[in-house]
Amino acid sequence: MNDEHHELEEAFNQECARLLGAMHTYRSWIGRLPKRWNNRHPGNGRVPGFGTIRMYAPNQIHVGLRYPALVSKVCRSNDDVFLWTG
Repeated sequence: MNDEHHELEEAFNQECARLLGAMHTYRSWIGRLPKRWNNRHPGNGRVPGFGTIRMYAPNQIHVGLRYPALVSKVCRSNDDVFLWTG
């Protein structure tokens, strides 16, 4: 992944956390293949107490929330995600 993608993903995760009223700490990919000991954090997109919002590509974003509503959906844009989280 390039730096531009990391910046977009970080801004997206921060906006989702802000809409949900939660905290999110972004950790960029270190550029190595994940192994047993270098991939020990839960990952980006996890919003404690709410669920997960994972961006696999700009047009494929999985929303899996338990709160404020039970949602499991694949969204095609950031605006779709913001409708479900806000």
